[in-house]
Amino acid sequence: MIVEFKTFTTLFVLIAAVLANSAAGLLYTWSLFILPIEGALGLNRADLGLISSVALVSFTVGVLLLPTIASRMGKFYATILAFGLMAGGHIVFGISATWITLLLGYGLGFGIGSGLAYGSALSLAASLPAGIRALSIGLSLGAFALSGIVLPIVLANWISTTAPGTAFLRIGLATLVVGVLCSLALVRAASIVPDSDNTALPLPVPISIDKPFLILSLILFLICFTGLAVVSQATAIAESAGITVASYATTALTVGYLAGSLIGAPFAEQFGERITLLLLSIVTFLGLLAIITQSQLLLFTGSILTGFTLGGVGSIMPVLIGIRYGVTNISRLFGRMIIGYGLAGLIAPGIAGMLFVSAQSYTPMLVLCIAMTALSLTVGLAIGKLTIKQNVDH
Repeated sequence: MIVEFKTFTTLFVLIAAVLANSAAGLLYTWSLFILPIEGALGLNRADLGLISSVALVSFTVGVLLLPTIASRMGKFYATILAFGLMAGGHIVFGISATWITLLLGYGLGFGIGSGLAYGSALSLAASLPAGIRALSIGLSLGAFALSGIVLPIVLANWISTTAPGTAFLRIGLATLVVGVLCSLALVRAASIVPDSDNTALPLPVPISIDKPFLILSLILFLICFTGLAVVSQATAIAESAGITVASYATTALTVGYLAGSLIGAPFAEQFGERITLLLLSIVTFLGLLAIITQSQLLLFTGSILTGFTLGGVGSIMPVLIGIRYGVTNISRLFGRMIIGYGLAGLIAPGIAGMLFVSAQSYTPMLVLCIAMTALSLTVGLAIGKLTIKQNVDH
């Protein structure tokens, strides 16, 4: 009976994590609103681009702040706050559809809320028993990626035919419903979820700035830069290669992203730091080489591989942090590490576009990404040596 209770309680934790990240995945529906909002409010692409940038930066801030907020409010109330901000950010614009409410409500409110939800999902999955921890991390982060696939397909036609304010209001209300379900799951799981991250006692040294952590953070940035640069230009890259079904390149990237999110964490737990980091860079390198050939089959294959490592790095790094620094430090340290994702998201699409405008070709951008992947491979070898040295010293 006790075993059965623990099993169901663990299941409720996983359900809560999946629901939180499914809602955070609404971040991927933004591109569907660009044309409707542009037409309804008379905004230009620069205005809408700013909204996207603010949301991405706010998302990163939310992930960064989650450990601090959870330590003061508890994980349950931090999750409620996350859903409140996500739903409220949509509802504010739904009630009064202006550029300011879009910037503050969606860009700032929803952005921070989705980051808190993402961090909460990761923290919940990391709190589960060791035997299923990596799989749970993969599933919860996979839910974030799956939203990026399912929501655009399900909502695309509806969003294009619905007034933006009305669509935002209904999405906000639906998010509240998901938040209630997530909260109920957390209530049922309260017996094994620590009330706050105060149980995660920090190590006596500033582990967030030691060399291995900086190397891991650099690898995250390099892989994210490469992946986001390709993601931002995927359809255009395929079109420039003369591929008639260019949109399939984006589909291939997204499918790869989902697979990487699901497989990355269990793989990292099974094979450890050194092998995982090396394969992460090698697979990205091979993916970019395939894309640069401009062959249709190889380009789609390369897109899958590039998406795979972009999705994989997000689920791999929390596991590697747990292996090196302890499970109780995963949420706190990954919250700091994910700043690299935010930075890559800010600069990678812009640099990719600038290089294309300058050369009228995507070759320079892909060459830059290949060089960054080679750097990722090099520093991956360096962290392997540091690990060996550290083991010998201890």
